[in-house]
Amino acid sequence: MLSRLFLGALFVVAAVLKLLSIDNFEIYIYSFGLFSYTWTTFFSRLLIFIELLIGISLILKICFKQIWWLTMLMMAGFTLFLIYAAIFRDDSNCHCFGDLIELDPTQSIVKNIIVMALLFFIRKEESHDYKPLLRKWLVGLSVTVSLVISFILLPMDVVYNKLYSEKENVNTKAFYESLSDSTYFEGRYLINYALAGCKYCRLGAEKLTLMMDRHGIPHDRVKFVVGGSDEAVGKFIEITGTSDYEHWNIALPQLMAITFGKFPLYVFIEDGKIVKAGDFRTIDDESLETLKK
Repeated sequence: MLSRLFLGALFVVAAVLKLLSIDNFEIYIYSFGLFSYTWTTFFSRLLIFIELLIGISLILKICFKQIWWLTMLMMAGFTLFLIYAAIFRDDSNCHCFGDLIELDPTQSIVKNIIVMALLFFIRKEESHDYKPLLRKWLVGLSVTVSLVISFILLPMDVVYNKLYSEKENVNTKAFYESLSDSTYFEGRYLINYALAGCKYCRLGAEKLTLMMDRHGIPHDRVKFVVGGSDEAVGKFIEITGTSDYEHWNIALPQLMAITFGKFPLYVFIEDGKIVKAGDFRTIDDESLETLKK
């Protein structure tokens, strides 16, 4: 009984801690390149929903056998995923417990093995003998509570912003929020949003700088916003030859929100208002010539 209650509480705590640092959890999942950023926001919350449902179900002993198998299969799948991360990546935190408790992939593998051992230990337990009506109410309540906490308490802003953004390619709400009074520009400028490790972002930056020099456009008309560690950003600047351009530093969650997780993104602004936004095809001679005005 104690093992079951401990496991139930562990899954609930893990889900809540992920939700409290949802931005970083989403970015970690997105970094594997499995989903678009919009689908990543959904999938990350789906994982939190499942963990909450598992935790509540284990505590209340609802549909115990089904939940036991779901939990065991999920832990096995996560363990394989973590083995990949441990071998091929250098992650300091896999966000199993959000940002509050940092575990690297190797430590998380050990944690999962312990969880699976405890699951094996309680495998013979049965669902609590609730009355049919009460059982239905508890199942419905567990699902509802898990859904509300996962998807409604902290909703997926990226979906809302896509629906109500003035532009298709850029989150206008997040974009304008990122511009403070000190970054208000009079005239026309280009902002290049990029990820330091993105090869297309590097190619785009190289293409942009070549075209800028060819047309004799002052470098102060372009601003780079590059996401990544200081070391990665420094390497990006060196490779792309953009050391004499201005670079802004904003929080990675804010950067992801502005671009909907798609990189590179080029945004032409005039007097602080978006004129045009898009990808590689946005950068052409005609568009760049407008920066001279």
